Amino acid sequence: MTPIKILLALPLLALVLLFLTRLQNQTFYRLSLIVVALAGVALVLFPELSTQIAVAVGVGRGVDLVIYIGGVVFFIGMVVFYSKIRRIERTQTEIIRNMTLNQAKPLNQA
Repeated sequence: MTPIKILLALPLLALVLLFLTRLQNQTFYRLSLIVVALAGVALVLFPELSTQIAVAVGVGRGVDLVIYIGGVVFFIGMVVFYSKIRRIERTQTEIIRNMTLNQAKPLNQA
């Protein structure tokens, strides 16, 4: 095993451990992130595998396939992230609205 494989595989394995400990109640995210990290480890340890998969699906090189998949995963992640931010903003707006209405005084008590 070459040093670059070790340098690339260790952070991915550390990421799997992090996912196992941090995302205990979020099974879907936990499993998907672990699968992605383990796939990364497999591609680091066996780089010819990405080329074989790429040829099988009609992409010329393994690097191109990894970049395409990375772009799609990035886009999906950004959509999920954006939707979570929007949900937090809606919740925050609702909380502030309720607090304001609860603390408001009627006009004739000024």
